[in-house]
Amino acid sequence: MHNITDRADVPLLIPRQRDQDPSADPSGPLLREHIDAMIDLHPGGLSWRRVYPGSLHQVPHARHFTRYLLADARCRDDAEQIVAELAANAVHHTASGRAHGTFIVEIVRTTATVTLAVYDCGWGGVPRFDGPSPTGAEHGRGLAIVAALADQAGYEGDDAIGHRVWAKIHTARRTGL
Repeated sequence: MHNITDRADVPLLIPRQRDQDPSADPSGPLLREHIDAMIDLHPGGLSWRRVYPGSLHQVPHARHFTRYLLADARCRDDAEQIVAELAANAVHHTASGRAHGTFIVEIVRTTATVTLAVYDCGWGGVPRFDGPSPTGAEHGRGLAIVAALADQAGYEGDDAIGHRVWAKIHTARRTGL
C-alpha cells in the first residue's frame, strides 16, 4: 500500500490554517464554475456537520468551521455571523450549555443556497425571531440579527428532543451569479 504523499506526481494540498488570510491561496483562484460543478455532483448539495462541546469557548471554532467551508462564497461573513449567533444561543439558552452538553453545526450548500443550522440539547426557550429587543439591551438581539442576515429562518423540535434552529441564504441574490 502506498501513501499518497509518497508519490511525487500527486500534489500535496494543505488546508488553510485558522490564522491564514483566506485570499492567500497558493494553488490559485477558485473558479465558480468548478465549485458549482462539484456541488451539483451531489443531489441535494453538499452537507457537513460537526459536534462541539457546549461552551462559549467553542463558538469561535464553529465560526472558523463555517468560514473554512464557505471560503469561496461571498455570503461567508453573513454565514459566519449567523452560526456564531445560533451557537451562542444554544449554549446560553438550552441544555447544550450545561455539563456534558453539546451543540451541532450543520452547513448544507447548493449552487443556489446555503443553509446553516445549529442543533441544541433542548430544555430551553422557544426561539423567537420576531421578538422586540429593548433599546440599550446588551442581549436579546441574536435571532433578530439572524433574521436580518438570512433570507429565511426558523426552527424545529421541542424541549424534549432539542431544537434545530436554521437560516437559509440565497447565494444567487447576494453574489449576482
